[in-house]
Amino acid sequence: MAKRIANNFIAGDSITENILKFVNELYDSAKVGQSFKSSYFETAYYAHISSELESYIARIFYHLSELKGKKWKILLRRQQGKTAPDLRIEKEGKTIAIIEVKAKVGWIQPFFSEQCYKVDKERFEKGSSFDSDALIRKSKQQLTKYSETFAITNDDIFLFLPALALMHRKKYNTTLEEYRSYFSQTSGFPEENLFLLSENKSLDLSLVIEGKELFPTRDFEKLLDKLLKK
Repeated sequence: MAKRIANNFIAGDSITENILKFVNELYDSAKVGQSFKSSYFETAYYAHISSELESYIARIFYHLSELKGKKWKILLRRQQGKTAPDLRIEKEGKTIAIIEVKAKVGWIQPFFSEQCYKVDKERFEKGSSFDSDALIRKSKQQLTKYSETFAITNDDIFLFLPALALMHRKKYNTTLEEYRSYFSQTSGFPEENLFLLSENKSLDLSLVIEGKELFPTRDFEKLLDKLLKK
C-alpha cells in the first residue's frame, strides 16, 4: 500500500485522502483485536496505532526514494545520541529531515492548541497536577535535541498529524492558521512544518467515516516535493 502511494504521487495524483482512509483502517483493525475475548484468553496489549502509522509513512518515503533514485536511508525509531526520532532520513550519511508522526496529539494538546493550554493552565492554578507549561518546555526541548544531535536546523524537523479531533472542541473557534501559528510559537519552528492531513477540525479517524468528511489538505504532498529537492 505504501508503494502504491509513492507511485501515485509520482504520477501526479493526490494521495492524502488515501492516507487518511488507511489511518481509519488502522483503527478498525485495532477494534477487531479488542473484540476477541474469552474466559481462557486475556491480554493487556492491543495494536499500537502510532507505531503502525510510523511504519507506513516510513515505507512511503522508502519507496519514493527507490522510485526517484534518491538513495535516502530511512531510519525508523533508530537511536543515536540517546534520542530516537520517529522517522529520520539520511542522504550520503547526513540527516536531511526528521518527521515526528502523531496519530493523535493526546496528552500534548497544550503544545498545539492555545485554547487547550488556557483550560489546562486554569485547572493547574486550581490544584490540578498537570502543568502545561512544563509539558511545552519538555516537548520543545525534545525537538531542540534533534537539531543538536543531528546537526540540522528547525527547517528540517516536521510534525505529521492526520487530524485535530482530540484537541479541537465544538465550542472552539480556532482556525487552522491559528493552530499553525500557535504551534510555531510553542515549538520555535516554521508554521509550515506542521503537516495536517485534513482541514476538518472535528474529524475523528477512530470512528466510522465517509469520504465527504475527509477534506484532505495538500500538506503531505508539499513535504514530499520539498524533500525531493534535497
